[in-house]
Amino acid sequence: MNSFWDKVNNCQHEFYDNYCVYLPCDTPYCSGYEVHCKKCGVYISKCNCGYNNGMSGWPYKRWFKEQFLKKKNEKYK
Repeated sequence: MNSFWDKVNNCQHEFYDNYCVYLPCDTPYCSGYEVHCKKCGVYISKCNCGYNNGMSGWPYKRWFKEQFLKKKNEKYK
């Protein structure tokens, strides 16, 4: 495991007050949110059904853009 995830595993997670982003969910009638830890820098996402629960080093917007561009490039090959 690298130092980022070691730091995340040992962190008590304090969140920024001004960062809370809405997340869509693939499950019908569900939505979620993403918060950012100011100590270790991890992005934590949670939704009502648990489908989108997880941690990432990237914010949702960056991950979504990366996946969108990847699918777009595969479409035109």
